[in-house]
Amino acid sequence: MKIGIDVDNVVVDLNKGFIDFYNSNFDKNISMDDFKEHYYLSDLFGISRDEEWDLWNSYHNSELFDEMSFVEGVKAAIDFLKAKHELFFITARHLSWKDKTDKLFEKHFGDVNLIFSGDVYGGRQKDEICEENGIKILVEDHPTHSLDYAKKGIKILLFDRPWNKKVEHENIIRVKNWEEILERIKNIDLENDS
Repeated sequence: MKIGIDVDNVVVDLNKGFIDFYNSNFDKNISMDDFKEHYYLSDLFGISRDEEWDLWNSYHNSELFDEMSFVEGVKAAIDFLKAKHELFFITARHLSWKDKTDKLFEKHFGDVNLIFSGDVYGGRQKDEICEENGIKILVEDHPTHSLDYAKKGIKILLFDRPWNKKVEHENIIRVKNWEEILERIKNIDLENDS
């Protein structure tokens, strides 16, 4: 089976790393709880999208970005899934982050399909990439995009995050961790075999 997997906040803890960066560089004390209603920093901080990009880019250029942690259980889960399925890592990251992202994936996951959609920056939507590649399942955390993709028939395993609590659809299955993702994929596999 072909499975699409988002990168930020699904494979790597982007927001947790950003919080550490932001708090240490701006003498603030934000936490994951501050993201309850907001996916974008521009909404959270009341800043422009250009100012948001400047913050993300500052984080990208910091040592903390290079030390970003992985979501718990993801490495073992990816190794397990790679043995049975064709995986496509689809990220909305800006292309200026490509080198660091490629190196990270090469180091920890070897040769993988890593696709930069750039959808947050006006690029292609992930559902288009899924359709082109025959991907029927996407592990994602973005609230609005997940709902849009689900409406187009893609089965979404929605990684439970503060910013996506209100998202619901018949094609969305909320998952809390990678162990649950593996279980859901196994069940979908069984459904497809019958």
